[in-house]
Amino acid sequence: MTLDVSKISPLGFGCMRFAGRETDQIDIAYTSQMIDRYLEAGGNYFDTAWAYPNSEKALGQALVKRHPRDSYFIATKCVPWTCCTCEEDLEKQLQESLANLGVDYVDVYLMHNLGGNRTAAFHKYNVWNFVKSVKERGLAKHIGFSAHCTPDELEQFIADFPEAELVQLQVNYTDWDSPSFRERECVEIANKHGLPVVAMEPVKGGLLADPPAKVKAILDEALPNDSYATAALRFAASAPGVFCTLSGMNTVEQVQDNMRVFGDFKKLDENERAAIDHAQRVLNDADTVPCTGCDYCAKVCPEGIGISGSLTALNYYLNYGDAAAAKYQVGFVVRFNGGKKMPTECIRCGACEDACPQNINILECFDRLDAEVMSVDMAPNVLMRSK
Repeated sequence: MTLDVSKISPLGFGCMRFAGRETDQIDIAYTSQMIDRYLEAGGNYFDTAWAYPNSEKALGQALVKRHPRDSYFIATKCVPWTCCTCEEDLEKQLQESLANLGVDYVDVYLMHNLGGNRTAAFHKYNVWNFVKSVKERGLAKHIGFSAHCTPDELEQFIADFPEAELVQLQVNYTDWDSPSFRERECVEIANKHGLPVVAMEPVKGGLLADPPAKVKAILDEALPNDSYATAALRFAASAPGVFCTLSGMNTVEQVQDNMRVFGDFKKLDENERAAIDHAQRVLNDADTVPCTGCDYCAKVCPEGIGISGSLTALNYYLNYGDAAAAKYQVGFVVRFNGGKKMPTECIRCGACEDACPQNINILECFDRLDAEVMSVDMAPNVLMRSK
């Protein structure tokens, strides 16, 4: 059975950030209110994962126990790179997911977060063969994968997993043309292979819900009927091949605002798209580090520091003033996704600065990261920013 994307609502409910998630004590009554509002407005796609603490169980209580099973789609995911010691652990994850959700099957089962040094675990434990068996046993109707990856990696994943029916990719206007993320290229590759796309991180962990003042002025003029969050969501949902855009909603007001726009969704028109492009240029042209992601610096670094990723994170701080979010980006872009060493491990040899065609004072940037970003504490909800 092929996935019929026309039956899935254009806005999906991302279930990683349910109300109360920061304390791991999800408010079921309030979550139920959000889910009811979402369903009433025409939404029907819920995205969770075995690795999201308490999310599947909360969804089982707030959704599955309270609404007919044929009135919604549930997507969940398996992950081998944090806790697997053998292939049998994947079956344990699946059974826990089904039990927590209280369902006999899920509509979509995904491999969770391919890319970088995480990919090896998927091959080591034959995860794709397992995922295919889940569909063959009738425990999932459709299968695919989510990825934070390079375009070259995505090409390889599509070749390695030809039975995939969909792919979940990061799509937001601040990273659309970023050399660290290359989102446009990844979406184009998915389109080339006819693979439908679920867009994740459209509001960049909440950063685009409160963008810099210059960006707000552009959006206020061109998209007066949109909140900053819905403008970002519409950008992602308007990308070619995207059939569902996930929003990690955690208040009733957010649900109502988002579904006001997506209940009768319209893609960005030419003028609105031009405004988003303008906002993107303003972000890129702000008083930020002019790193192009060429990685000449990385080629000469004797320690394997994730230099361009570190500078990307510094630019988040300079654009949004959110040190905790920037610190998370250092960890995610540099170590977690890139498999590189952190800027705090730099030995100060200066080889990177000699190689940089933009003449960036990289060591000064590392000093600023250390002083203004890496020293801050991150709240638990910031730790969950991503995917």
